Amino acid sequence: MSSNRVIDPRAAERRRSLLLTLAAVTVLVVVAAVVIIVTTRGENSNSNAANDGLDGRGGDAVPTVVTDNGAIRLTGAPAGTTPPVIVTITEDFQCPACAQFETVMGPALAPYHSNPEVAVDYVSINMLDRASTTQYSTRAANASMCVAEKTGKDGDLSTWLEYHNMLFANQPPEGGAGLADAELIRLAKEVGVDDISSCVEDVPYKKWIGENSEKVMSEPGFTGTPNVRINGEVVQVNDGADLQNKINAAVEAAK
Repeated sequence: MSSNRVIDPRAAERRRSLLLTLAAVTVLVVVAAVVIIVTTRGENSNSNAANDGLDGRGGDAVPTVVTDNGAIRLTGAPAGTTPPVIVTITEDFQCPACAQFETVMGPALAPYHSNPEVAVDYVSINMLDRASTTQYSTRAANASMCVAEKTGKDGDLSTWLEYHNMLFANQPPEGGAGLADAELIRLAKEVGVDDISSCVEDVPYKKWIGENSEKVMSEPGFTGTPNVRINGEVVQVNDGADLQNKINAAVEAAK
């Protein structure tokens, strides 16, 4: 004897509704997961972009005491005039060879800082930012510009030169964090410069330093720092006497 099973249509409808609900929930979970992944990736990307070693600091100010090629110029020529011989020294405050160069060649260059026939142009670049965990090359170049802007608007950049020499005398080893901002500020005070804390900490010349560095490093003949040019021509020098001989020869040739 067979029996017929009676199917409750209401139960079937409940099962169908449950399946539709589960499907909808699954779709929502997948969509939410995609949104979370995309958002997280975006946040990580933004975080990485900001984590440039300066904690997002840096401005786009342009220094007013530099030449058209971004140099601090020391010369005895009258203001507003250009001497016939331009000696350009391109350096990086993180560069050990530059520190050695200053020890040997600095005294040889000193007499030309007040020579009316010669200008000594110092260009600070950030080529070795990669050798520091805090972009020390940029921070040091910025600090030097802070000193120059603070003390050199009247054309006297002798205090900047003292600070420049102080930075090389206290050069940190490559591969580390470099001198802290507080130390850069302290060294400025040692050469008589106060009230540059905000300038050092805010790194207002960061963009300008980067752009000028790229320009300098793309010039023909540039292979690294220190780089010495006399009237635009790269020269190799063996010692201080050799450098002076080459400068003096250029002065004679310009007469």
